[in-house]
Amino acid sequence: MRESTAADGTRAEASTSDAVADPNAAIANSAGQRPLRAVVVGAGGMGKWWARVIASSPVTELVGVADLVEGMPAQSIAQSGVEDPSAVAVGTDGVDLALEVGADILIDPTVPVAHHPVTRKALHAGIPVLGEKPVTETLPEALSLMAHSELTGVPFMVSQSRRFFPQVRELRRFVAEHGPTILTSAFFSLFTEHEGFRATQQHPLLRDMGIHAFDTARYITGTDPLAVTAHGTNPQWSVYAGDATVSCTFEMSGGSLFVYNGTWNARGLPTYWNSEWRIGAEQGTATWDGKGVPQLGTEDEERTRTLQSALEQALAEPEPDQIDASIIEFVTALREGRTPMCEVHENILSFAMVEAAVASVDRGTRVVIDELLEEARTEAIAAEDDPEARDILRSWPSVREAIARG
Repeated sequence: MRESTAADGTRAEASTSDAVADPNAAIANSAGQRPLRAVVVGAGGMGKWWARVIASSPVTELVGVADLVEGMPAQSIAQSGVEDPSAVAVGTDGVDLALEVGADILIDPTVPVAHHPVTRKALHAGIPVLGEKPVTETLPEALSLMAHSELTGVPFMVSQSRRFFPQVRELRRFVAEHGPTILTSAFFSLFTEHEGFRATQQHPLLRDMGIHAFDTARYITGTDPLAVTAHGTNPQWSVYAGDATVSCTFEMSGGSLFVYNGTWNARGLPTYWNSEWRIGAEQGTATWDGKGVPQLGTEDEERTRTLQSALEQALAEPEPDQIDASIIEFVTALREGRTPMCEVHENILSFAMVEAAVASVDRGTRVVIDELLEEARTEAIAAEDDPEARDILRSWPSVREAIARG
């Protein structure tokens, strides 16, 4: 149960499938329960952030860090804030380390190319996985992991951290009460010059940042993608090998549209990392600058004032967000025996939006999501070396039906 806004603007409890409606309540409910023992595999920038979150969270305990680079696990542990760094185990293989120390969960913020082998091995070892986005490097690999999650029955959640901002949750609530949506837009602009794999990656903006906005749009509007037309460009001053500026128009279920414009190439007047949003629905419109309190509007001025006041009250109390809330959701779902938000089946369509946009840019044409999913399934079946997982891939009536069933 969580609160919703009634027609008169008052807050009332209503049942919901939304996870972590109140992370503070989830923390309170975990009082007296043993923190889950976690191993983090990957000790780069994101791995260090996850190590700090795991060490400080009331629902987890950092018991191990693994990385292929010698010395990196120790560096990650040293900056994590754990009371006794010597009590945290280190290794090169995260799954082997998790089994060795008796970890309850595996956190996987490795580079995308490592997501498939690490997660597959953990699932077959019976260790629940919370992985960083994107789910994998490619869409066929993502479908493979979906099949392996069905085969093993072991939970696998993808940490789509933007879903866990309370403003996003409140925008979803507003749309649920004033929708359906017809036109949603997200605008992202930051002059950023990443080094490492992003500098040489094809379509770095879509694959690094697009997934955040695409998943957020699905969550806020309650719609799913049907097709996309996208265009990319790479100006002469860009440090990226691939397009770091892109414009996408998604056709969503219910006849609505979602438009995404993003760039890492433009200087001045930056947006926040969450993008700037405008959500147009049948009975109202909402805007959000990506950081502060969203602004709500309806044709009734008094109702708008009431809604805005209720929203400001709902956001007044600080609560965990981003990956702090993501780990709470994962642990809470495991304890309650339910499917966590962003479980792999649910996440596939967000990742498919990225890969469909990439395909649209490359092909110069409109791309139908279901056609791309079925192309990916054919590739996944051909590449799959586990006969049982291959049979699962073949058994799906369609990928979209398997996602819904999952």
